[in-house]
Amino acid sequence: MAEITHKNEGHQFLSFYLKNEMFAINVGYVREIIEYTQITRVPMMQSFIAGVTNIRGNVIPVLDLSGRLGLGISDISKKSCIITIETTIADEETEVGIIVDMVDQVYDIDPSHKMEAPEFGSKIRKDFMQMMAKVEDRFITLLDMEGILDIVELSRVTRKRNV
Repeated sequence: MAEITHKNEGHQFLSFYLKNEMFAINVGYVREIIEYTQITRVPMMQSFIAGVTNIRGNVIPVLDLSGRLGLGISDISKKSCIITIETTIADEETEVGIIVDMVDQVYDIDPSHKMEAPEFGSKIRKDFMQMMAKVEDRFITLLDMEGILDIVELSRVTRKRNV
């Protein structure tokens, strides 16, 4: 799995929407939030890997987070944006973009409001969920970036068959 260090500590989480559902990630991962921009598709990659984009001279890979979570590929709209994530993969600082439908806000989540993710009934894989949190009378799924950015899964190549 991707080796991620010290970015998931703290109580502040950036919330956003995917397919009308709210999710959040620890702000320790977030480098910046940018407008959706042109993405160049990379042949033979998983469908949830949108491609690469150029951000201030740096070419970074971009994941369709909704697709990665198994919720279906994102419908790009005026509110869609890319959250750039800073993480350590294989002992190397790496920047990755994730497409979300709309960014909401930053929540300061008290540890007493966090609970284990359910073993069943969720639309997404358990290894993609860090915890659940109760915020303003609703539940938010706190995503586990280590599971989502698993380099072994991300690097798998898909083969197109000629039919």
